[in-house]
Amino acid sequence: MTDPFSQAISPEIVRSISLSTGRKMPIAAYGTFHSDWAQALMKGATLEAIRLGWRHLDTARAYENEDVVGEAIREAIRKGYISSANDLFITGKLWNGHMSPKDIAPALDKTLQDLGIEQIDLYLNHWPWPNVHAPGCTGDQRNPDAVPYIHEAFLETWAEICKLKKAGKIIDIGTSNHTRATMELLLRDVAADERPVCNQMELHPLFQQAELRRYFESEGIACTGYMAMGSPKRPSRDKFKEHRSDMHDPVIQEIARECGVSAGQVCIAWAAQRENHSGGYVVMSTNAERIRENLVPATKNILSAEQVLRISGDGTDANPGIDANNRLIWGQVFLWPEADGDWRLLWDDSQVFLTRDGYQKFKSSWNSHHAVQLATTHGRAGH
Repeated sequence: MTDPFSQAISPEIVRSISLSTGRKMPIAAYGTFHSDWAQALMKGATLEAIRLGWRHLDTARAYENEDVVGEAIREAIRKGYISSANDLFITGKLWNGHMSPKDIAPALDKTLQDLGIEQIDLYLNHWPWPNVHAPGCTGDQRNPDAVPYIHEAFLETWAEICKLKKAGKIIDIGTSNHTRATMELLLRDVAADERPVCNQMELHPLFQQAELRRYFESEGIACTGYMAMGSPKRPSRDKFKEHRSDMHDPVIQEIARECGVSAGQVCIAWAAQRENHSGGYVVMSTNAERIRENLVPATKNILSAEQVLRISGDGTDANPGIDANNRLIWGQVFLWPEADGDWRLLWDDSQVFLTRDGYQKFKSSWNSHHAVQLATTHGRAGH
């Protein structure tokens, strides 16, 4: 895995952003989501990332490789790439299946044990609801017990995360894949020291989520984006004919030619420079040359202000930008029955509930309406 011709980048020149707690977070996070095909390569790739200068590792229980990442960290220490795990900024995530209050502390303890650390720098709640799917499942998989966002339940989860922060096992807390409504409810109901400092979300040139991102940042919540290059090797369940490729967009290609860099590096440079360098990005590769290349945009401006404007736009006819609302992660495997197969309900805040009782009333009403609809449809079909 090690490429002797790939010279390490000094971690000191990698840019950071300040979280609301005052701590610094490197803007470039090496992603460890393996997309199934790369699982066997993750130890070597993570070790090489550390050697090349990456100091922010993005991990999750759902990726099923925290132990492998831990092995890479220990090997990096043995090889002298880092003096200890304290040289790293590690982001971890609470998986959906562990959101029950009784499961949260054991889940974090397993994460810490597998990574070989005593506390984690940033712990994110991975998704806003406790819906699970089988690892490697197909896109048509559905969990009959899946539910929409229920604020009462989420607050119970969040309270346990906050307890672990107070106990010193977590330094900073955050969310992932939160929407405007779910975040507004959370901020309404937590104390100042229980507010999330970061939200990880899908962000790339063809899916910029500018309005949502600006809302989070107005509340002091930093935004870091996954799928920064459009994730061409994402699982097949997350590929649809409606999707477009960021790296093949004509504007991205044109800017790549102007800068003499790859289209992927243009996408990452936009992530690093957007909104006055306010956010971060998560990206993964198992190729040593690309691992290094992906870190470069965190060290210097590759794009001019005019090139950033051509990608972002400014709301005028003269500068429309290239945002196409091209969401790649539809999340259809997480759908609850009342969503009736419409993945957009995961994101549009139309089924967000304050209490379990409120959701049960809605569910009963929906079931009754759905039964009538089915009976009426079948009746028509019988004539």
